[in-house]
Amino acid sequence: MPDFVYDYENETEWGESKKGNLTINVSKPFEIGTLQEWDDTVPDKCNFGISMTKENIALNEIRRIGQLIADEFRTSVYYHRTWIEPGKNIKREIEIKKSYNTI
Repeated sequence: MPDFVYDYENETEWGESKKGNLTINVSKPFEIGTLQEWDDTVPDKCNFGISMTKENIALNEIRRIGQLIADEFRTSVYYHRTWIEPGKNIKREIEIKKSYNTI
């Protein structure tokens, strides 16, 4: 992925990278609990939001990217929903744990 471009606004700061038809956005609100206020499918204690946008992205690709992020930051990543269209989501409850073979 190319370098991330960073920005911020009233309640959050974020970085975004685009390559082809894949966009990854990492968002961190300034206050704990904001993600849960915005989206009730966000698990408790999550303080970063990661959005991946790609038409027809496969579950195994989401898991692969989630695993890379989990390993890089040495923490679990939670895949908690799939956005279909405004007001239409599929709730997910998938935890991607960090690998133990990372240095």
